[in-house]
Amino acid sequence: MNSPLGPLESWNLMDPDVQQRPYEYYSALREHAPVYRMPQTGFYLVTSFDLCREVLKNPDLYASGVSPMALRPGGVPQEVIETYQHHGWLPLASCSTSDPPQHTRVRAFLEPLFTAAKVRAIRSRIDRTACELLDALPAGETIEVDFVQAFSHPLPMTVIADLIGVPRDDLARFKAWSDAIVEPFSMMVSRERELECARLVVEMQHYFARHLEERRREPRPDLLSELAQAAAEPSMAFSLQEQLTIITIDLLASGNETVTAAIGSGLLLLIRDPQALAAVSADRSLLTNLAEEILRLESPAQGMFRRVTRATRLGGVDLAEGDLLSLRFGAANRDESQFPEATRIDLHRRQPGKHLALGIGRHHCIGAQLARQEIVSSFAALLDRFDRLELAPDAPAPQYVPSFFGRNLRELRVRLSARAS
Repeated sequence: MNSPLGPLESWNLMDPDVQQRPYEYYSALREHAPVYRMPQTGFYLVTSFDLCREVLKNPDLYASGVSPMALRPGGVPQEVIETYQHHGWLPLASCSTSDPPQHTRVRAFLEPLFTAAKVRAIRSRIDRTACELLDALPAGETIEVDFVQAFSHPLPMTVIADLIGVPRDDLARFKAWSDAIVEPFSMMVSRERELECARLVVEMQHYFARHLEERRREPRPDLLSELAQAAAEPSMAFSLQEQLTIITIDLLASGNETVTAAIGSGLLLLIRDPQALAAVSADRSLLTNLAEEILRLESPAQGMFRRVTRATRLGGVDLAEGDLLSLRFGAANRDESQFPEATRIDLHRRQPGKHLALGIGRHHCIGAQLARQEIVSSFAALLDRFDRLELAPDAPAPQYVPSFFGRNLRELRVRLSARAS
């Protein structure tokens, strides 16, 4: 099958070089094969907006219970499984990668924690965290920093850690732990790194097991206490293994990694679009739409898996029970049939939240309101402090961490010039 890029079969989305710049490939797939079976993996890439939405709206036909780690050749290494079994707790499927009845129980606990009203109530805390991080930057009218290290990673990590109820002194450990949770999902880690990640996650499990025991004895106004209380209720009755999965994956990792990606990629988008940067600098009411455009253009979760539960047909392609689909949100959200001038920031786009970056239906992102607020608060704080945002001279070209799942910048060296006081 040929495209302007040449034979589609010659492209491999498991190639880190392709992952750096996937959008031309996505465009070719949308045009020539919107449901495309990757010869390198055997599963299907779904790249059009309408087809991704069709799958998301039919969660019983297209189930979510797919483990990306198990799809790698050889599956999950036995040493990794034994590390969890002998030293910790084998992680269960997260809320986003599970189906009823498990999904129903976990979502019933998580959903009330991140309502729009709950997020509005903590907005001032998010704003304050953003300001504190900017206060900690080097002094000077013009400074150069790695924005990922200095701001886009610590902001959502600090917010979710505060909500969970753990000391900020432990945030450095959370970075290593969070990476250890997320990296195996990338499907790009070595066997040795996957084993190292398991050891780090076990360390984190024991940390949170201790804190859960403390909350059972002495509850506090935090999410750990709410989880410990919910675990004792007959309607939920979460085991310790389930509680640890909820904390480590659904709250800690999901609560910071995707927002880190969005804030970092969002700044890069703005730097590359001076017109959009000038517009949001002049009119802060546009920040809400900016957040949606960032999520659309650089979808932090580039794709999610689904498993076909019975024979069906999608986009003219016959699918059998057990076939696996990778819904490529990074492609669907740049579909010109839905988003005119899809490759650029449009701060006046109609239905700016129409994208699929946060899912729809049964698996709509529980933390969607929190993520949006963190993005808005971040750029409001940045624009209050700095009137020039640009890439640092002589800095290497920004590179993304190799991942089939996410889109996180390794670093983003920027030059920031302070507003005149």
